[in-house]
Amino acid sequence: MDKAPKGRGDASPEASSQGSLSESSSQNRLMPLVEAEIIPRLMMAHRNREADQGAEPKMLPADEVVAFAEAILHKESAIASEQITKLRSHGLALESVYLYLLAPAARYLGELWEADLCSFSQVTLGLWRIQQIMYDLSPAFHASRKPGSATVRQRRILISTLPGSQHTFGLSMLSEFFRGEGWSVLAIPSPDKRELMDSLGNNWFDILALSVSVDREIDGVQPIIETARKRSCNPGLSVMVGGALFLREPELAEKLGADGMSEDAPGALALAAQLLKRQQEVRFN
Repeated sequence: MDKAPKGRGDASPEASSQGSLSESSSQNRLMPLVEAEIIPRLMMAHRNREADQGAEPKMLPADEVVAFAEAILHKESAIASEQITKLRSHGLALESVYLYLLAPAARYLGELWEADLCSFSQVTLGLWRIQQIMYDLSPAFHASRKPGSATVRQRRILISTLPGSQHTFGLSMLSEFFRGEGWSVLAIPSPDKRELMDSLGNNWFDILALSVSVDREIDGVQPIIETARKRSCNPGLSVMVGGALFLREPELAEKLGADGMSEDAPGALALAAQLLKRQQEVRFN
């Protein structure tokens, strides 16, 4: 989703809330593009990842995701919340709500922006509303989780976007899952470089997780990783990456100096466990 926000990136919520989606006739004209290109691309990404993991597909129907995202875009949060309540009443676990409704809806908004079907400010406010829903669900989400077994030393992870990035939804969701597994988490959305490096230099972290969303951020990834390893209190710091950019080009993770990449929150938890085990093996040998 590498493009300039068409001069709307600095719009205030008050100003951007005055914007609206196109009229019904315009929506009807654009829906064939949504149905033919955006929805299949969105759904296939998840379906392929679950097939790779040997799991039965657990995706919600595309129209569920689209209906939720449209309610969010139209500022109909009550309708979106009712949809979640209905899904939960039918037995959908909160983890699945996070993974198969909130996350795909956020990606769907990004696809709409990339296809010029809605504005940057609409996407920004939509993502903010999804994030607010996730925060509202957070107490119940953590109550439903079974944290990993206690360890002699608390597992610690620093989760951050690239300095200056405005894409923080993935960071928030990742933080929820790691906290739910008993990790000590420091999440820094949109840090400046000094803040990020000071955090690594003044505190022990086992893992640094970087969320990278857009192509224009790619040039900053390798310098951040190299500086992080130099500044970290932990000489064996592991670095993992994720985000839309690495979903499209997973081979970039190794090229840019990361120890691995994850496609979603459960994958990040599994990767973190592997990296932590590798650190311990090196430390004890």
